[in-house]
Amino acid sequence: PAQNSTQDYMRKVRKHSKPKLLPHEKALLEQGKLRNVSHSQSSSIWLEAKSKSAGKGRTLVYRPMGDAELSYLRENNQLPDTQPYQAIIRGEPGRIYSEKYLKGHKKVNTNPTTVVEFDAPTALIDDLFKRFHKPEDGVLSCGLGPKAGGDLELFNEALSCDKNKSSQQYVTWKIVTVKRRAKKEEISIIYCDGVLVRAKLTLLVYVCRCVPACER
Repeated sequence: PAQNSTQDYMRKVRKHSKPKLLPHEKALLEQGKLRNVSHSQSSSIWLEAKSKSAGKGRTLVYRPMGDAELSYLRENNQLPDTQPYQAIIRGEPGRIYSEKYLKGHKKVNTNPTTVVEFDAPTALIDDLFKRFHKPEDGVLSCGLGPKAGGDLELFNEALSCDKNKSSQQYVTWKIVTVKRRAKKEEISIIYCDGVLVRAKLTLLVYVCRCVPACER
């Protein structure tokens, strides 16, 4: 690159760091509740679990989630009221559709990393889908958020039910797919008055404002 009058300039090189599992993902892997299905040349870690068999009067639905939403679910056993649509999709086609968000075939600004499987009463799911549904790439999704059916409270009530005391009215959940991506990083090679300085920046964490090299 061209140097300025004070011989100050910066050259940037981008790279990917190795992906790392979050603590709960590592624990599920160690417990055998998830298995590593990544291929040897993959730049991401892929974890999977088999879908459970839905019992009598039960239906499985799936939802792709970003880390913030999953963290709220893990801590509170509730879905947060932060998503305007908040889709759930029924059955094995619902899982396949949800995994498209992790594979990059579908885009959303919440950066999904995880697919969650919910085991719910069929009567509840039928009712929710009757209230609101829409077709999406060959499947029907039901939106729980305020921009859709607005029935998040009903779903959360079922999540809060005690499995041992509430007959068939409870909803349980488990993680069935995880994609943990490599982090994009930027190495900035900075020259100040001819002196080389090397700084490592993580692009996904912050972006530096543009200033002359010697002010950094």
